[in-house]
Parts: sequence; C-alpha cells; structure tokens
Amino acid sequence: MINVSRCSRSGILFMSEENYTAPLGSKYPYENRLIKNLKGETWKDVRNYEGYYQVSNLGRVKSLDRIIPHSRLNQQFVKGRILKPKVVKDFNKLTGDAMISLQVSFTVEGVTRYHNIRRLVFARFRKKIAFEKDGMYVINKDGDGYNNRISNLKLVSKSEKQRRSIDNGRQDFEYLKMVDRSAWKKNYSRRIAVSQYSANGKLIKNYKSIRQAHEATGFDSKGISNAAKGLYGGYWRGFKWKFPTGKANMTK
Repeated sequence: MINVSRCSRSGILFMSEENYTAPLGSKYPYENRLIKNLKGETWKDVRNYEGYYQVSNLGRVKSLDRIIPHSRLNQQFVKGRILKPKVVKDFNKLTGDAMISLQVSFTVEGVTRYHNIRRLVFARFRKKIAFEKDGMYVINKDGDGYNNRISNLKLVSKSEKQRRSIDNGRQDFEYLKMVDRSAWKKNYSRRIAVSQYSANGKLIKNYKSIRQAHEATGFDSKGISNAAKGLYGGYWRGFKWKFPTGKANMTK
C-alpha cells in the first residue's frame, strides 16, 4: 500500500510505503521489505545506477529517495523502498524441477531494464564483470536461487556450470549419443579451421574444425568459437584462439 501526500509550501507530491511488516517465518533476506538494515547488511550503489538504486550483500535491492518529473504536478517525491523481486522459474525437462532466478526492474528517465539480482550482488561486492564478453556465470553455491547472499555466490565458466548441471543430474548426455540427429540443423561453423596458441603467442596446434579442437582439448566449442571471434579478449581456458585469416566472418 502507498501513502500519498503533498507539501503545502512546495506543492511537491510525496509517495511513501505504509507501515510494512515482514512475513512471519521469512527464510530469505529479500522477503523482508522493511527499509531498515538487517543484521550484517551493507549497501552499495548499483553500477550505472548511482543515486537511483542500491544492492546489499544479503541480496536485497532498494530504490533511493528522489524527485522525479510529473506530467501534471511538475515534480513528485518518491520515497526509497525495498524492491520486490520477480521470481523466474526455468523448468528442467529431465528432472521437472525449476532453477530459480530473482529479477528486479530499474526505471530511470522512463527507460526500464531488468536485472538478475545475483549478478548485481556479485558485480558490486566481488568483481566487476562484463558478462556478455567474458563468458562467465554467477551461480548459487547451494543451488538455491532465492539465496543471493554474497557468501553464497560463485563465478564459474560455462563448462564448469555445465559440469555442475551434469553432476546434479540435470543433463543427460547419454540421450545425445542415442538420438537420431540426422534431421537437426547442421552447424557448419564448426568445420572451420581454428588455431590454438599459448598465452605468449606460441602456436600450439592447428585444428581442422572447432569440433576437432573441442574433442582434443575438452574445451567448450562455443567458448573456442567466441574467443576466435575476438570475445573474451581472444582467450578461452587460458589459451589464445584464432581463425585463419578471413575466416572469422564465416562463423555467423
């Protein structure tokens, strides 16, 4: 519920939350929407949203007090509050259970964007990461997507994430060995040659295809391909990867 009032002198409209009581038996910090700090909680500005939103080491996200434009009243004061996350469930076809992600939306100057809470927490309290470029993922150590305390978050590569999924019985590669894939869309990009170099730039080996490089090294095919395209700084699993001259554009 929201209380609305107007300052008699300035005419600015004020909006604030009514008294809020945390649900009984709350297990996770995000369920407590009291603006008061929880035990051991610290806050930092969300990168690129300084002055608008903050994230805590316990996985809560809040908006800050601010005055925003109002079409009819000219200005409107908005009281900061703890944001209620959206629960996103990704059901696994093999097990039937769901992987949980908590998301929040940020709106600044009329533009709304959605963000994964565990990434916000990790990026602010551990390490700033360009998730789209480095191919790394933030996971919940205990597998509980509701628990986004910084102590429960870990940075892993795609191959590590996939291995974890296999170990937890959420992927079955035996199925891929038996299924008829003759009608599946072919990925011809993997037939393009690729070269592997050491971190010092020394050629290690030339491969006839990304698939061959994957089979020889055990490294993720997509990671090799993306590195050869120039993502992740050109490196994947500690090695430099390159397509033959003029071939990179053929991997689309």
